[in-house]
Amino acid sequence: MPELSMEPLREWFETHVDHYRNEAGEASEMVELKHQHTFRVMTHARAIRKEWGASDEMSFALDAAALLHDVGRFPQVVRRKTYDDMEGYNHAVEGEKILSEAGVLDYLPDHIGEVVLTAVKHHNLGVLPGNLAPDARLVTEAVRDADKMDAIRNILRCLSPDALQGKALKSGMSWDDNEVSPVVFKAAMNRQLVAFEAIKWSNDFILFVCCWLYDLHYNYSYRHLSESGKFETLLSKLPDNGQFAELKEQFRSDLDWIEKRSR
Repeated sequence: MPELSMEPLREWFETHVDHYRNEAGEASEMVELKHQHTFRVMTHARAIRKEWGASDEMSFALDAAALLHDVGRFPQVVRRKTYDDMEGYNHAVEGEKILSEAGVLDYLPDHIGEVVLTAVKHHNLGVLPGNLAPDARLVTEAVRDADKMDAIRNILRCLSPDALQGKALKSGMSWDDNEVSPVVFKAAMNRQLVAFEAIKWSNDFILFVCCWLYDLHYNYSYRHLSESGKFETLLSKLPDNGQFAELKEQFRSDLDWIEKRSR
């Protein structure tokens, strides 16, 4: 098998981003944020890769999928001025379409290209399809973990009433220090993922992100949440009253148990 090279993908990616930079106008900052996000996701993905012992081909596929996972975001932020897929544009599905139509992966062996496209298409799903092939699942789960690690960083930077509408977080959400939707709170207490459609209040959104704890797949991800302090910072954004105090202690205990088990 010929040596795999990332260089054609990097060149295409930078050309793709430059195209939307030139169109961005008032969305230029959003384009830059997504460009920077991509390389932080790649860093997390490579840290995850160290622990899994996968083949060279799947290690390459993970690098490629991490680089390309958000190519559908750039037309979204330029033309729609939002990161919210609920506004009629699924950036992951569009990303897979862009890559397929451009033939970006055609120089790769078919299996590797298929794994990369699968990871791009499915990286934003709440629950992955049950019928994914093992290699595709391996790479997709790693991209999802890496994406979540940087998403939490970005969310913490933007988690205020001044940064909610239509940009970093969910548009249409109301900021309130104490309100929470019962269905969201119940899901969190039951260690379940929160449906994005259920988010109404800012505390709902914070719980939505906290519950990613129950949808991670690699030891690195738990260690990063614990050692970086980002998960604790996220919890600090929730109220300290009775029902929240119990839930926050559950989150802390769960992360501590999982992180220690992963050592």
